[in-house]
Amino acid sequence: MNKYLRTALCLIALLWQATCALAITGREVYEKVHELRQKALDRQTTATMVLYDKGGSTRTRSLIEYSKKADPEAYKVLVVFQTPADLKDVGFLIHARTFSDRDLWAYFPEFKRVRRIPTTSQDDAFFGTDFSYDDFGGPPNLDEYTFTIQGEETVDGKPCYIVEVTPKVHRKYTRFMAWVAKDLWIHLKIAYYQDKVLYRAGSFTDVRMVGDIPTSFKIHMENITTGHKTELTIDEIIYHTKFPDDLFSQQSLERAGR
Repeated sequence: MNKYLRTALCLIALLWQATCALAITGREVYEKVHELRQKALDRQTTATMVLYDKGGSTRTRSLIEYSKKADPEAYKVLVVFQTPADLKDVGFLIHARTFSDRDLWAYFPEFKRVRRIPTTSQDDAFFGTDFSYDDFGGPPNLDEYTFTIQGEETVDGKPCYIVEVTPKVHRKYTRFMAWVAKDLWIHLKIAYYQDKVLYRAGSFTDVRMVGDIPTSFKIHMENITTGHKTELTIDEIIYHTKFPDDLFSQQSLERAGR
């Protein structure tokens, strides 16, 4: 076999390996992400948030989140702040009949009333943090997005698919890039763009197995435009919970889940 033939065969082999490596589609990657998110819906989480402004000053908050899968698509989420004093018992409630048909409410004890949050605001800042309301929601409706694999990369020693996700409906972002860990099917990095401008970016670290569910115990989110950052650390998380429906009512929201 001459050297030219050997070179051609080696190139063919490399191309075949690359094709096999990318044989999975972006949609298929997110179907696996979606399946894991559904599995993780029944949970209770206590977490600490540290907010960093551009000058380096910090503010600390603690919260508790309850979540429940209601049927194959529906879910409910209740988030209540525990500290600091000026945010104590401020809450947020989601009722999702499907992954795209959702109602959102917030409760402020100071005003003693529940306020509906329009779904058009789901990409807005979550109570002054660098997370969005949507970050605390459940799995999205995959049919409202297109998914394209842009390559592969290793993040924190874990091989990842890089997937470009583009919404078909109007959102604050025009697309985001996600680094999804192979076999774990969780995000390790995410970057949100408005057209070509990167405006928000996050990293997901300290990944641990909690029973059968891989979980990032530390999430760092940054607003690139303002330089403001938020770091969320999970203090405790319990999966496969069995919460009653009345925990996720507006009356419960007013009582801070009590």
